[in-house]
Amino acid sequence: MKISALTLAFALVSPAALAADQEWDYQLSGVSPASGTQRPTSGKNIAELNQSKDGSYEFRIRGNTAPSCYKSFRTAQVEKADGTLIITPEPLFGSCERIRLVVKVNGSGGVQQQLIGKKPNQSWQDEEVQGYGLTAR
Repeated sequence: MKISALTLAFALVSPAALAADQEWDYQLSGVSPASGTQRPTSGKNIAELNQSKDGSYEFRIRGNTAPSCYKSFRTAQVEKADGTLIITPEPLFGSCERIRLVVKVNGSGGVQQQLIGKKPNQSWQDEEVQGYGLTAR
């Protein structure tokens, strides 16, 4: 299981307090927990979370080697639970691996998780240590 470093630059991290354009460095590598396949090491990508005026959220990963499933802005669910902020974006395609970011509200770090298994036995699993470099920009 992989624990990714995720440092946030917000003073307040409740969903209502998040400002638009939160960004983190995002580097994709390692083995996919869902498929077991080796991912290529990526260049410099940016994970981006924006909040609309109506309070809804959108998420994307941009950059030359960003995963195609998350290259364009898509709706994201953002919730606060047990000292964490959970960001769950919708992928572009139905065949995409589902991910979510689980961030400590104090900004000290977090993990990326992937949805594994088949319904009704799906569960979220922490990504392994080969990392995403999820550091605030």
